[in-house]
Amino acid sequence: MVETVDTHCELPQAQLFDGRQLEDSWRQPLNDPVWTDAHDHLRDDDPVLGLYLGGQARALPWWIMKEPHVANLSLDEGPVLVTLCVMCSSAAAFRAEVEGKRLTFRLRGKYNGTMLLEDRATHSFWSPFTGVALTGPLRGAILERLPLSQCLWREWRDMHPATQVLYGAPALRAGHWSEFSPGSPGIPPGMRATLVRPLDERLPHNTLVLGVEHAAMARAYPLPVLARIGPVLNDTLGGAEIVLRCRPGTLQALAFHRRVGDRVLVFAYSEARGVYDDETGSVWNEMGEAISGPLAGTQLKYLESGVGEWYQFAASHPHSEIFQAI
Repeated sequence: MVETVDTHCELPQAQLFDGRQLEDSWRQPLNDPVWTDAHDHLRDDDPVLGLYLGGQARALPWWIMKEPHVANLSLDEGPVLVTLCVMCSSAAAFRAEVEGKRLTFRLRGKYNGTMLLEDRATHSFWSPFTGVALTGPLRGAILERLPLSQCLWREWRDMHPATQVLYGAPALRAGHWSEFSPGSPGIPPGMRATLVRPLDERLPHNTLVLGVEHAAMARAYPLPVLARIGPVLNDTLGGAEIVLRCRPGTLQALAFHRRVGDRVLVFAYSEARGVYDDETGSVWNEMGEAISGPLAGTQLKYLESGVGEWYQFAASHPHSEIFQAI
């Protein structure tokens, strides 16, 4: 039986799937999928989405996430939504609840150069990378964003050797969207037509950036620039003291607040010690976690951030700054 869908939408340029399209198997979300400790279905150079919550690491391979685009997860830390658009190389994770009520999501259409989500409880439409409800009964609600890494499998395994992995049959490597990889060029005309504003051409559209948001401010840090700077960058945004952690030459990059209690930490890097703070000499990993020294076990507060292509970050944040190294 094909679902009847109201195609009215308040969003300009939105293209909604009709009932028959919504029934397509490749548009169905992953609901509470299977996790495994076995890794033999992965290749070293597979791009993955890495979740690190409550000391538990989990990897979601691109080639498993590329068709559903959406995963509704039930984890020990609570319900989590993970989104991926392989065309714009953007991904995000959110706590999937509003006022204590769990929400589950599905792909609903295309909007502003990427996908459009709908929650099944209220049929509100949501932005996939800001976690904002755009229309419907929950309009204006914002999901809490969670740290999500983009990297290659070998990099994630190196950082988290005890990680669990999303299981998928090898046949899923083929099919829809298999032609896309992180930063691959091209925006299909049909997707470009859904952009609310003209394409922001301050950077090539497929430049991979770490997009960071705080206090109504947004800034894009091109990954090639971060690679030249090194694995750590102290900065400020929206009145907050922040630190960016990356693995130069990879997709791995996240941002954190660098205030711990009443101290603002200043971070540095040396080949012998790795990344450490000047104040205590504690050593920190890519997840913003102190792994040795006086602050061992301390977790920096995650700052809303994630890796994706410039055009999509700019579409969601039209007044975004672009970081330029001095």
